[in-house]
Amino acid sequence: MIDLQELLTKSLVAHDSQRDRSKQVEIGPSSLGGCRRRVYHELIETPQTNQTEKLAAILGTFIHSGIESVMEREDPFGDNYLREIEVSYGGIKGHVDLYIKSEGAVIDWKTKKKAGLRYFPSHSEIWQVQTYGYLLDANGYEVKTVSLVAIPRDGEMADIKVYTEDYNPEVAKAALSWLQELKDIVAGAGPAPDPEEKVAFCSKYCSFYDPSGEIGCPSTAK
Repeated sequence: MIDLQELLTKSLVAHDSQRDRSKQVEIGPSSLGGCRRRVYHELIETPQTNQTEKLAAILGTFIHSGIESVMEREDPFGDNYLREIEVSYGGIKGHVDLYIKSEGAVIDWKTKKKAGLRYFPSHSEIWQVQTYGYLLDANGYEVKTVSLVAIPRDGEMADIKVYTEDYNPEVAKAALSWLQELKDIVAGAGPAPDPEEKVAFCSKYCSFYDPSGEIGCPSTAK
């Protein structure tokens, strides 16, 4: 008898590993303002030392794809709703979920657990969407506002949460300065930043978690 759990798991992981974002080596906006130690390991190309839990991220990808299809129905020729735009500037590349030309609006979809909505949006998520705005602006798009939309995987339509603020290039510049500081550490062969996340999180979600600390990151105390 076919092991359906194994079949689905292998298929999902194989599909996810072939996506452009999965293969992206450059540090993208989604890493800005997160764990400095993790980005440090990405910059020095540390071999991955941990098999992470992928289901939440994969489900998020499928939700993003579904929303993209819905937006295509609303604007089939992409005259106003520009979907999954790839933009780069100053050594950083990003994939913008949705840009609405008539509004000058940048939108980033986030999938969450309902319980996590109380912490939404995070500092790093705001940095991320402002940086998307910065990249679009640098490529000739008019940007007025940036929005984060949290979609609870275990919630209802009424639980969808929207956060919007004016586009502020200074916020994006602060995020890029944060990244540059890490690049300077790497260029100067400086010491790795201290761990910032706990074992309970890192053991599931960080590819560089390494209990020994010999190659990757041992994380903070439990």
